[in-house]
Amino acid sequence: MQLIKRVYGEVTAALALGVIAFVVVRAITESQPWWLAAALPWAAYALYLALLMPGLVVAQRRHPWVQLSVAVVGILAAFVAGPFAVAVALLGLAVILGYNYWYSVQHVSARPVRVDKPLPLFPLTTVDGAAIDSSVLTQQPHVLMFIRGNWCPFCMAQVAQIADQYRELDRRGVAVAIISPQKPADTVELSHRFDIPVSFYIDTDAAAAAALDLVQPGGTPVIFSAGGPADGDTVVPTVIITDATGTVLWAEQTDNHRVRPEPTTFLDVLDQHGIRAV
Repeated sequence: MQLIKRVYGEVTAALALGVIAFVVVRAITESQPWWLAAALPWAAYALYLALLMPGLVVAQRRHPWVQLSVAVVGILAAFVAGPFAVAVALLGLAVILGYNYWYSVQHVSARPVRVDKPLPLFPLTTVDGAAIDSSVLTQQPHVLMFIRGNWCPFCMAQVAQIADQYRELDRRGVAVAIISPQKPADTVELSHRFDIPVSFYIDTDAAAAAALDLVQPGGTPVIFSAGGPADGDTVVPTVIITDATGTVLWAEQTDNHRVRPEPTTFLDVLDQHGIRAV
């Protein structure tokens, strides 16, 4: 099952392109334009994945209403073409549901990071290769962002948002730490991509994620797994905000990798705890 998750995106993307081609050929050769309706769910899914790659779609509400609406229209219209067309459209709907409500679902920690408690101790590696631990993050207020990797468009959207917010955080005396179990070279590349004084850390073998019970088993797609944890494990996207003593003020672990906190939430949390701009 874990292997199926790791190849789900790639396999279903290829399947979507194949089904779309099949439906178009069928509609042309049989002079059945209503057959094209069977391709609508697949086209909606393929377009969503295609827009993810360049980051044009980087946020999504918990429920994929656009994809689901297009799929339902396609299924209803496919009835004109016959039961086989309906079956093809229904399979497309199943793929959309599988992506949004199975593939995207994340591990829920049995021992979540506790608000009003000290930040737990966990190991880290700097981009220079030095082994340290989370005690270095407890000397001033921090926004700690655990991300899956450069390959994840949702994570890259979060990093871009925190980069846009950096001046507001800096005015509050708040540092930012971005932590990922991806291969070290990718974290180094990410640290060079954003020209802001944010600290980037490598979570070697997902040890920090394991210490916090934030491991997403087999969460890295097979094509991106080289150089990371050998079994393809990654971290559940999580944000933790701490104060100057290292006490946790706020923590949010997503239960679906598509759904992330709004960037203004971090500033609201800090303001509520009296950490305001000076």
